[in-house]
Amino acid sequence: MHTCPWCTTEYVNWQSQCKQCGGPLPPPPGMKLGEPPPPAPRKLPSTYVKRVRWTENIATLVGLGFTGIGLLIAVPMLANKLWLPALIPGFFLLGGVSMFRHGWKSAAGRLRAFKSGKAVEGRIERVGIDASQQINGRHPSRVVYHFPIGDQWHEGQIITFDTTATLRSSGQPVWVLYNENDPNENAIYPPLS
Repeated sequence: MHTCPWCTTEYVNWQSQCKQCGGPLPPPPGMKLGEPPPPAPRKLPSTYVKRVRWTENIATLVGLGFTGIGLLIAVPMLANKLWLPALIPGFFLLGGVSMFRHGWKSAAGRLRAFKSGKAVEGRIERVGIDASQQINGRHPSRVVYHFPIGDQWHEGQIITFDTTATLRSSGQPVWVLYNENDPNENAIYPPLS
């Protein structure tokens, strides 16, 4: 099964472009490098932007949850002048805001790379299961890739639930988009879903 990384439409057989949104699909594992990304600025489907910022952004969702829990418990305590006990939900609130901010900043950098990043040919370094995380009983895959900027190689990584990610192999070529002002903002193009 092949899933469009832009709109999540599923296809039994691989094709180069999604019939639903028109976005390019990642080449299947073992296939050579696909077509280069279009020139910047690139328009991204709103469904993809929403997924990167919210629905598939673990740090943003957990941060939002911790912030909500902290507020629900801290506000009544502060209203009743229970200052010392309010410190515990205050830590939830502080941790939640920090996680949300980290997730939002990470998503913004990834989206900047997609919208206006410079394209270079990179390669997959390694792929493996990320056992440190679990959602609904599933562990995501961690894809580590390298890409050149001048004579130096940089590293990027993504965490994905794309089932084809584990079929990728070390050395497989990929297009990488990176922010010239901050190479830490980078992404594989087309994205793995």
